[in-house]
Amino acid sequence: MRVDLERPLGRAAPWRYAGEVVTPGQRLGIDVCVEGDGAVTVRIQDGAPPGLAEKVRLLVRAAVRHAQDEGADPPRRIVRWRADG
Repeated sequence: MRVDLERPLGRAAPWRYAGEVVTPGQRLGIDVCVEGDGAVTVRIQDGAPPGLAEKVRLLVRAAVRHAQDEGADPPRRIVRWRADG
């Protein structure tokens, strides 16, 4: 799967990302909200394979935590590719 998310400029939580997730057979719209405490909520277009939203949630959570560990704001854009299987 490939995840491509972007958020508007701004520093205050919650941070809202929008974009898409692409699987071998689908291209799905996705919205992600990251709260100030690090909680990540994913809304994905209907018809997504089971477990896809959780995979995206974990990828976003890792990207945000990495930025916070470095003392930076969450990334403005998150692009990740992950092979399934």
